[in-house]
Amino acid sequence: MPSKKSAANVALGEAARAMRAERGLPQESFARHAGLDRSYYGAIERGEFNITLDTIMKIAAGLRVPAWKLLEASENSSRCPAKSRGRA
Repeated sequence: MPSKKSAANVALGEAARAMRAERGLPQESFARHAGLDRSYYGAIERGEFNITLDTIMKIAAGLRVPAWKLLEASENSSRCPAKSRGRA
């Protein structure tokens, strides 16, 4: 069972979803391309998992962006906890 959603996980998931959607990639085919299970990737986009750096790297590679771009996009999300505390 997935753990409780954190604001940071939700922000990262929203950033991944937005970047995937900008590229016109369906979730299922993107997950397969990135080497992730479709249902696991869907849960990541919903912020249901605290993912590893390895998984962040797989998602970034699938999006063809450096990992820092994905993390930067998540920091710019309104759900990012650092942003709500004025640190982003």
